[in-house]
Amino acid sequence: MKFFPVLFALLVSALPFLRAAEAPFMTLIGDPADTALAAALERYPACFDAVTTPTAEPPFIFAFPDGSQPRCMVSEALRFAASSKQTVARIGDGAAFASSATAHGLCVQSFLMLAYGADAVEFDFLRNAHETADRFASVYFSELTFWRPFLQAYARHNRETRPGGLLPFHAQSAAARKPRTPPATLHAADALAPLGLPVCPGSPHLAGYLLTAANVSDMSDVELQRVLSGGVLLDGTAVAALQARGAGARIQMGTRSCNAQQLVEEFTDDELNVNRVGYVWRPQALAENTYALFPSNDAARVIGRYRDAQGQLLEAASVLIELPTGGRLAAFGFDGFSTYASEARRRQLLLAADWVAQNRLPVFVENAAQAVVIPRVSMAGDLRSVALVNTAIDVQPPTTLRLRGCPTGITHIEWLTPREKPLSLTVRREGQDVLITLPAVAPWQVGWLRVEN
Repeated sequence: MKFFPVLFALLVSALPFLRAAEAPFMTLIGDPADTALAAALERYPACFDAVTTPTAEPPFIFAFPDGSQPRCMVSEALRFAASSKQTVARIGDGAAFASSATAHGLCVQSFLMLAYGADAVEFDFLRNAHETADRFASVYFSELTFWRPFLQAYARHNRETRPGGLLPFHAQSAAARKPRTPPATLHAADALAPLGLPVCPGSPHLAGYLLTAANVSDMSDVELQRVLSGGVLLDGTAVAALQARGAGARIQMGTRSCNAQQLVEEFTDDELNVNRVGYVWRPQALAENTYALFPSNDAARVIGRYRDAQGQLLEAASVLIELPTGGRLAAFGFDGFSTYASEARRRQLLLAADWVAQNRLPVFVENAAQAVVIPRVSMAGDLRSVALVNTAIDVQPPTTLRLRGCPTGITHIEWLTPREKPLSLTVRREGQDVLITLPAVAPWQVGWLRVEN
């Protein structure tokens, strides 16, 4: 009678190695000979494909964050995407505490890694364990087991795709000299991603570029020419840096700093500001982030202009320029890319990004929402999926997304969330664009749209 429990234990212990023959999708870093860990894993045999001691440190370790700083997960995901060509992302540096990420936070973090380019995940929080293996099992292994089918379905569906959107430019010369230090070039991505603007660090499937002064400093002339031949969203610091290196004539724009404390920005009657003409806003800008813009191109479109305390309209604050080379620039001089953005400013930024991308952003969030969207795009430009993370502590109301690159004739798209059955959503057409309305999304919950050919 003792034969069957022994046989079951052997089968459970062999499962990770059987699945590993394909390629491990979820790996636990730990001691395979640890009897307490083995007992904990027996309770959740479907969680991991393999348990292994740590090999060489990967180029990038995805931090296991303090549970009180959930938006750091987004920043870390962007850094992972920009810093590494690895396909396996490791969460953790060997230790975890009661104050570390919650189990739900760990699962959201895993999803973000996969969305920004990882094919598999390693979990490294047991080597210097401050909690028992039994606690890890009841808190983390149990939740990961529920999420695994959702995560694996996403990874399988998005094979041979990469994130699409705007690329925070990183000079190749800088990448060769400092391969592990791209954070300064991701300032714009950090600010814009939670506003619903799709960004794609490290991806070849870009629709345009993001530039701040940090991006400009290491650019070669060849790289500058390539960037200016496409679509570029840049802030006042980038305009000033380009002007300082003698590229003012090439971008057909100059700049100077001005006093942010005495100014507001008023949206002009340009068509991009439809339904927002005359809107006035005053961001919490510092003088070093406030620039007046001086376009030399007569066809430049001024979409925002400074106004002083006496109500007098002054220099341009936000400008759209189409260059003779075919490139398009959208420059924002008043606080550039900041996490402090009103609904009107958020929409203006997204519309300007779509303009520089010549209406090729893979996804456009129509409603005001504190959500990160990550479209996955094939090399041919076909949209394969859109991941969404609600980064607010409140429920996100139903939200409409505008999608590009969907198959012709598509009538429904599935919406997948953890633990729930896929929901079929009806699409609407506007020319080549597809519009789809997502149901409400819980706080810090995730989901993804599965676009089928």
